[in-house]
Amino acid sequence: MLAKYGGIVAFTGGLIGDQVYENHYTGNFENTPVFIGTSDPDFHVPVERVNETEALMEKMGADVTKKIYPNMGHTISQDEVDCANALIFNKK
Repeated sequence: MLAKYGGIVAFTGGLIGDQVYENHYTGNFENTPVFIGTSDPDFHVPVERVNETEALMEKMGADVTKKIYPNMGHTISQDEVDCANALIFNKK
């Protein structure tokens, strides 16, 4: 039996590569909570890639919460930490 993840957090994250190849990913997240936070713009991870990552993860059954912060820069905000805690780490 495979164990289910408790949650996934990506502070400024997205799938890597020159593009997202959907056929490279299989499985079912079975409603695993996912938080993705990012800045628009972010010079390391374009918002378009974050959106593609969100779409693929949702297609694979993840419960994705995405927050885009205008002009935040490549950093982690307290709001992101609070969201991740509320969605994933502080669940009862």
